[in-house]
Amino acid sequence: MLHKLGAAIFAALLVFSLAACSLGNPQKAGDTFVADASAAIDAVPNVVSNKTRFTDPGGMGAVINVRITAVEHTDLDAVLRDSLHAFADASGSLKGVSRVEFYVFPEGEADNGIRPDVLGLSQSPTVQEIRDYTSSNG
Repeated sequence: MLHKLGAAIFAALLVFSLAACSLGNPQKAGDTFVADASAAIDAVPNVVSNKTRFTDPGGMGAVINVRITAVEHTDLDAVLRDSLHAFADASGSLKGVSRVEFYVFPEGEADNGIRPDVLGLSQSPTVQEIRDYTSSNG
């Protein structure tokens, strides 16, 4: 009887361990996304630099923060639109419900930027809202 109980406990521990391993590390997946998204956004015309952060506080849903510095005197709407496309293309590993804080500003004028609401999205859209926007705005 004790032997069967020990075997059952061992089997349960093995199942739980395998299940935990299959869940993966959301922050590690976020780090991979950040590298991919940063490279894609840096390739957008008139982008000087970008800072992309992925934060997963655990159980609260991830938040992605993207700050893009654009060339002075450039069309910020175009940089934002193209950056949203680059972001969406790199977002395949992310859950659609994650909130995204996007901000594009001209070099040297961090207080004079724009957010996705100028393109008809919410100020902090979800990943899925960005995907939907980019798929319908080629």
